[in-house]
Amino acid sequence: MTPRDRETLESIAESARKVGEYVRRVGPAWPADDMAVDAIAKRLEQVGELARRLHPDVLELMPAVDWRAVKGIREVLAHDYEDVEVEVLKDVLAGELPGLREAVESILARSDGAN
Repeated sequence: MTPRDRETLESIAESARKVGEYVRRVGPAWPADDMAVDAIAKRLEQVGELARRLHPDVLELMPAVDWRAVKGIREVLAHDYEDVEVEVLKDVLAGELPGLREAVESILARSDGAN
């Protein structure tokens, strides 16, 4: 893994952690809080943008992550923001983000052990 890939993975993990912090801070009513929704959407957009920078070999180290979907949500959030439904964000947070975060943190931990 190149230093750039490692830095990118660290940024993805940080954005995923921030999403969790935003949800915890606002609580279960976060979907009704425009500021929380905007912050969460921005972080998810950032994760998608960062994923585009990763070398394909790095993506293959995490086969459980649907990288195409990760990159795709970025496109929706960046270009069709007015059409983003909170239900989609809720689904991503509940279904996809925990696995992505776990996979990224696992790869980072393994690469720490290899150094």
